[in-house]
Amino acid sequence: MTWRYRGLLQWVADHRWHSVAAGLLLLFAGSIPLGYWLGTKLDSVDRDRVVRETLSEMKQEGGSQPPAKYARIEDIPGLPQYTEAEPGQIRATVEDKPRGAPKPAPQLAALAPGELPPWRRYAVPFRDLNSRPLITIVIDDVGLDRPRSKRAWELPGPITLSFLPYAKDLREQAKTARAHGNELMLHMPMEPTGHADPGPNALLVSLNDGDIRQRVVADLDSFDGYVGVNNHMGSRFTAYRPGMEIVLRIFKTRGLLFLDSRTTAQTVGESLAQELGVPSINRNVFLDDDESLGAVKRKLAETEEVARRQGFAVAIGHPHENTLQALAEWLPGVSAKGFALAPLTAALRKRNGWD
Repeated sequence: MTWRYRGLLQWVADHRWHSVAAGLLLLFAGSIPLGYWLGTKLDSVDRDRVVRETLSEMKQEGGSQPPAKYARIEDIPGLPQYTEAEPGQIRATVEDKPRGAPKPAPQLAALAPGELPPWRRYAVPFRDLNSRPLITIVIDDVGLDRPRSKRAWELPGPITLSFLPYAKDLREQAKTARAHGNELMLHMPMEPTGHADPGPNALLVSLNDGDIRQRVVADLDSFDGYVGVNNHMGSRFTAYRPGMEIVLRIFKTRGLLFLDSRTTAQTVGESLAQELGVPSINRNVFLDDDESLGAVKRKLAETEEVARRQGFAVAIGHPHENTLQALAEWLPGVSAKGFALAPLTAALRKRNGWD
């Protein structure tokens, strides 16, 4: 044994540099599994410490704080700020030009005889088109802020509710809103000119034709029972004729109407819809670009004036606190002022002369 040990030492002495290299190689190879094992142990210890501290904090709080409830869209973490326009931008009132001689309502070749397109099938019944000026109230951005959305569909109606396609429990919410006698629409996200975020699956001018079609179809399939679509934001996309033509042709094949929210004066939406034979109508008044209560009430008075002049008016608002309060106070007196509160399809029929 001693002879072998001395022989090994002599070999090491004779091959000093080879021995050093071999030793370093063995040390490096052994450090890899050792380092991995040590890191795993340290990570496990640290993770266990974090878990213990978290559990300790939860026990100390002991349910003293209730789960978070988000009363407003602005309070929901991780979602963009939902507004139709850039901050401080006020959209002008738009009045419709006469259409001339009434043209028959467009028909879908794919429908069976006697079958109605969705814009008529799901319309809230309304017969008295001509005895009084009509006022249509459309509430956009419905579905995300559920407490305020509920307050909106419980307002004296009929009103028209436009649901964002990415709202949770969308089909259930839409069904409940329709059961209250309101008309439903889809609020389709489209690209604005500013920096506001229109939300998931929005239509962008940078998308190719196939992607635009895919996003439109996905939004349209998010729920059913609605009469048509209006744009969420979209001041850039609605001015983009190639994209809007794709969108409106899909609306036509599905028998849907289009409400141009007119978030830009450069929109081609409503005029292009007329060219393609898509039932369409413009927004006349935005109620709450200025969200103060006094401003909303002044816009409601302006809506009345527009209705008197052209026989109908379409006003768009949002589930903001002051908008809901102003509508709750104003809606019960609409009839006494000589107006008829009407769903959007009634205003569309009156504008086009469709009985």
